Amino acid sequence: MMSKLQTIQFTSAHLPNGTPSEEHPLTNPGELLLCRHAADNTFTNPNFLLIHAHKNPFDDYQAPMFAMLTASSDDTVRPSADPLKKTFWMKTYSENKGILEQLEAQNILKRTGEKVNQGYVTLIGVETVLQRGQWSETCHGCGRLEQLDSVKPRMMRCGKCKDRYYCNKECQAAGWPAHKEDCKRICRVLAL
Repeated sequence: MMSKLQTIQFTSAHLPNGTPSEEHPLTNPGELLLCRHAADNTFTNPNFLLIHAHKNPFDDYQAPMFAMLTASSDDTVRPSADPLKKTFWMKTYSENKGILEQLEAQNILKRTGEKVNQGYVTLIGVETVLQRGQWSETCHGCGRLEQLDSVKPRMMRCGKCKDRYYCNKECQAAGWPAHKEDCKRICRVLAL
């Protein structure tokens, strides 16, 4: 049985405080979810982002994504000793400044102690404190992101590698050609 999605209370200096309205569809505090995104299907540096926990009732065009957390690097973050947790390089500068501290305070992410310099910036190695099932997933067939107010049930995972998620059997069949080789590689890495 899949765990319940863990929400994150988030404040931003760029948003007003108060109840959302047509004039201010995004306000503090915001309710977000940690989401593993399907882009690039990277197993050793998975793509995590913050998404809005609910669809915005005041803005049909509001994308679910709030912030991309993962930064690309040729260096690999040391994997977690816990197979239900993930590690990745996090971007903590520019628009992400202050996000890691809020996520650490709410026991969502923790630093691994690893850092890598890339040009003028330093990427921080982080590990999820949340376990698989407590963060939102992305369907590897259609690209849908899990949000709390969705009428669809939680996603199903690949029966072989147990690392890719799908809305339903149709999405799994649609995503299989792209996932087939990746599935074999993940099974080898995890010795499944």
